[in-house]
Amino acid sequence: MGADVGIVAQMSQAERILMDSDWLADLVRRRGAARAEAFVANRVEEISDRLGRIDACHRAGAYEKVAPDAQRVSQLSAELGLTSLARVARDLRVVSTRGDAVAYQAVWERLVRIGDRSLARIWELPGLSM
Repeated sequence: MGADVGIVAQMSQAERILMDSDWLADLVRRRGAARAEAFVANRVEEISDRLGRIDACHRAGAYEKVAPDAQRVSQLSAELGLTSLARVARDLRVVSTRGDAVAYQAVWERLVRIGDRSLARIWELPGLSM
């Protein structure tokens, strides 16, 4: 008899990052580049801090403490036109209160992927120099 040979496939998550770049362009026009950049930097810093707090709760298994920070990340992301990040943070808020560990883990992993990519891409937009 021959040996069983398995085929291993690696799946990668390829999620599209949705951003409202027109909103950010309008922000730059209204406030000027320096003030718009300061506004964005402030929001990005708070999003990063909140994501760090969510990560700490996640590592501690304190999922019930995630909701307020996830809600704030959703609000801040919406202010910056980071549509995907706002949606997934909102979803994390919802699942963190339901006690569904499988759903929580799936949304958590989406938040990590989308959060990193969204925050990196915001500085690529025209009018922002960071």
